[in-house]
Amino acid sequence: MARIYERSFDWNEWFIIISLIALLLLIWVTPKIFSFLEGLCYFVYGISVGMFYDHTISIPPWDYYDVNDSSAYQGIDFISYIMYGPYSYFFIYIYRKLGIDGVMNLAYILIWTAFSLLMEWFTVKIGIFHFDKGYKMYWSIPIYMTVQSIQLLLHHKVKKDYRT
Repeated sequence: MARIYERSFDWNEWFIIISLIALLLLIWVTPKIFSFLEGLCYFVYGISVGMFYDHTISIPPWDYYDVNDSSAYQGIDFISYIMYGPYSYFFIYIYRKLGIDGVMNLAYILIWTAFSLLMEWFTVKIGIFHFDKGYKMYWSIPIYMTVQSIQLLLHHKVKKDYRT
């Protein structure tokens, strides 16, 4: 049976919609440093990873947390997964703009992991995530660090392939 946390259209839905629109507009107005396909790759990576982890650890057999107003899948859940795309895009956009290299890669990943945890904490507070089934926020640290490290490897592979 689906667990319902709230029935109204409120802050969690508005945050998802406003964030997605604002971040898509930001992508639109920032100078383009990627080809369309490369930018799309980074965008889709974020969506795919978000869906993968949410559909792995938030459903049975683990079922550690729920997303949005109900434990059942809703349309706003899909929109919330699209919201991961711009964050993933800007993760690489800022990385490339700053020209990060060497040991600074670890610092960059740690900064983004801290930012991700802050965003996760905020989304718990406004009701996007419901960690009342045993999930602990600190479990996200290795997930963020792994996902971001893989994305940097993907970025370097794409960059290398474009040069050849």
